[in-house]
Amino acid sequence: MNLNHFLKQLQKKETLYLKMPSADLSSLSDADLFYAVTIRTENKVDACHDLQEGLAALNDRQRIFYAVNYLEVEVNNGGLCQFFVNASRAVAPLVSEYLGMIGAFEQQKLYDDFIVKYHIDVTDLSSFDIESFEDFNAQYERYPFDEFDDAFYKMTPLQDYLTKFVRDNIKDF
Repeated sequence: MNLNHFLKQLQKKETLYLKMPSADLSSLSDADLFYAVTIRTENKVDACHDLQEGLAALNDRQRIFYAVNYLEVEVNNGGLCQFFVNASRAVAPLVSEYLGMIGAFEQQKLYDDFIVKYHIDVTDLSSFDIESFEDFNAQYERYPFDEFDDAFYKMTPLQDYLTKFVRDNIKDF
């Protein structure tokens, strides 16, 4: 299969998921359900002027999904430091509560313990502003992010909790 064909198939799938009634989502496999809900929530957020407006456009259950998924994507891509330096930090104040709401208590404790231990104010992460790769490295050196990241990677993926959460609240997606 060539890349163009693959991308066209992916686009068709995304279009299908965006138009699919919520009730039909339950018939999807876990992997497809997670992908469908990711596409649906990201589409709503991306249609807005900025992330704050996008978060407000989501219903409560969608916001929980979006914020927790955003944490997992960022940590898996570049660690907790990346989560704090990128736009994703806008959901940082919501993450702890939302982790608890989906039953990810081990991850919630890890997050909360790190925040408390290092006196990180998740409501004001402006000290994590960066403009260059060197700035990122400097941020990364401020705290032992590897400790958090290594522990996080050993835990049950948040996608597992989120998929169950979506199935339990399918009408909201």
